Amino acid sequence: MATVTSTLLNALTISLRKEFQEGIAHVAPTWSEIAMRIPSTTGINVYSWLGEVPMMEEWLGKRVVKQLKENPYHIENKLFTSTVGVPRTAIEDDQVGNYRLVVKQMGGAAAKLPDQLVWGLLPKGLDIKCFDGQSYFDAEHPLYANSDGTGDVSFQSNVTTGQDAGVPKWYVIDDSQILKALVWQERTAPELESHTDSAKSDNVFMYDKYYYGARARGNAGFGLWQLAHAAVDCDLTAENLDKILSRMKTLKADGGHNLAVRPTKLIVPPELETPAKKLLKTQIIDGTTNIWADCLKLHVEPGLS
Repeated sequence: MATVTSTLLNALTISLRKEFQEGIAHVAPTWSEIAMRIPSTTGINVYSWLGEVPMMEEWLGKRVVKQLKENPYHIENKLFTSTVGVPRTAIEDDQVGNYRLVVKQMGGAAAKLPDQLVWGLLPKGLDIKCFDGQSYFDAEHPLYANSDGTGDVSFQSNVTTGQDAGVPKWYVIDDSQILKALVWQERTAPELESHTDSAKSDNVFMYDKYYYGARARGNAGFGLWQLAHAAVDCDLTAENLDKILSRMKTLKADGGHNLAVRPTKLIVPPELETPAKKLLKTQIIDGTTNIWADCLKLHVEPGLS
């Protein structure tokens, strides 16, 4: 039986932190498929610049300056945690092996947090507003006649709604731009903290346990709506895909400049994996050359189910 000393506890903490980092390294997150990482140094990041899609235009007279919105889009960081208690008896009896696996799994879960938040946010785009005050996926995103955000207003859409009730939502994304469709805002990267100060601490006295907890801060939010299009109640067909790609490629910035959106990815839940593969991976369909083969990269996302 080992005597639980501060030296032993320190060694155990170092070992568990190594396991935690190995758990993080074991995971290959996919959030970067559709989101840009924005570092955060405060509780809330303000994205007043999101509405300013920079376009070069001929300089005639004074510079044209776009006005910032009075109520700019912002993303508030959230705090996330996961905690495990290691019994003092397990340390005394040198039986902490299973807890090493638990802590490694905690590291894996921490690495998956951005995926959980980013992919989980995408289906909510029909209800949550983005930088222009409209729902992220909306048929009435305002388009102003002048590049400074003034003048007559018309509307653009990044949602296609069909009549095929019950079909899961699917999405087309342009990830070729510097800015992205969504945001992963990271305030504090995952870290493992320990509560092992003393064998005489209240936790050890009352519960005979030492505690190890993962901690992270951040949040997901919406970036440029122009780079994402949602298909709602639409079968995944060549006709519907063609319609969406055409709409995305003709989107304009304020003032009428074409944004040159270039769709690159088809995002589907597992339920649509088979029709998606047939549409994008099959060279011949019903004896006819499939013009959509390999036109987009396919990403099947379990987080959308």
